[in-house]
Amino acid sequence: MEEQGKIALFTCHEDPNYGSMLQAYALAAAIKSLGHEVEYISYRNYPYQSWPIRAIKAVARYLGLKKNVHEFSFFDSPEFADTMNAFKRFHRQHIPSSKKIYYSNTIRTITDHNEYTNYIIGSDQSWSPYLYDSRKPYFLDFAELPKRNAYAPSLGTTNISVEYKQLLKRKLAIFNHLSCREKSNSEMLSSLIGREVKNVLDPTLLLSSEEWNKIATTPKIKGEYVLAYILGEKNTIVKFADDLGNTTGLPVYYIVTRPKHLNHKNILTGIGPDDFVGLVKHAKYVVTDSFHGTLFCIIHKVQFYAFSKQKGDMNNKDNIRILEFLKTLHLEERFQDDNHATLLGNVNYTETHSILLSMQKESVAFLKLCVE
Repeated sequence: MEEQGKIALFTCHEDPNYGSMLQAYALAAAIKSLGHEVEYISYRNYPYQSWPIRAIKAVARYLGLKKNVHEFSFFDSPEFADTMNAFKRFHRQHIPSSKKIYYSNTIRTITDHNEYTNYIIGSDQSWSPYLYDSRKPYFLDFAELPKRNAYAPSLGTTNISVEYKQLLKRKLAIFNHLSCREKSNSEMLSSLIGREVKNVLDPTLLLSSEEWNKIATTPKIKGEYVLAYILGEKNTIVKFADDLGNTTGLPVYYIVTRPKHLNHKNILTGIGPDDFVGLVKHAKYVVTDSFHGTLFCIIHKVQFYAFSKQKGDMNNKDNIRILEFLKTLHLEERFQDDNHATLLGNVNYTETHSILLSMQKESVAFLKLCVE
């Protein structure tokens, strides 16, 4: 198919998170299939600085005079070195990214040479009120109106303050094509700005199981297994996974996402996004609190149990998003209550994939509008 112009994409595409990197891969792949050249913009959320200043700061960090400590600093530890390398390998091989790096004080220069015909803010929690930073380019403020498009960005939560709604109203009023990943937030945004904000599928669901098989690796695990992919800290999910293993007589393998999971019997480290897809595909059961972990079970028709990630009620941060989507597919029973989790029969995926196919057609039609 003849290429029709280069599309610039914005989203988290470098973070060591399986969902983030795989949704980035999927959106780029879907746009390529429509005949467009595409790449993610390499962006750093701090000002560009001359090399002497960067060198001084690098030395300071090395000497321990300045440490960048945050919730996921453990990824810099030796225990996670193989995992980080696996993410970097996958990104290098499968995520098209701009060679030029843009910074918070240079991002507006991206339009100077008319290299890109359109700009799209992609999926993941791009518009989350908990992750909002005015320096991030996720509202495409630098681009002309006809070139501003949004495919499936997520707010990650339904708990939106009045102040953040007003910010959204200002920022989104100047978009060309608008969509959102959550149905409830699509409706809220539509009412807020007085125009339709299309509810579309997460990019990972735009690709079929067969298309995902092209990058999936085959696990080295012999025999059937339960896969535990847990992003949060709740012990109730770990207990359910272990109980499921005891009931079925199957070993439980843990993808290590946090230091606490290093203590389990069967741990999986050095897992890249392609390895993750293969592990989910070949699992007998999956226990997860991950939105994308749930989606890949559905894609590959794997039996799964889903939980909320955060402690507290369903309005706490990103708890609601899994349940909301499962209701769309009539799979809400797979969402488990922490204190009353129960074993279930197998999912009959016939109806699920019929609904999914219809939604996929609508989502691809919307994506075509974004890249025209």
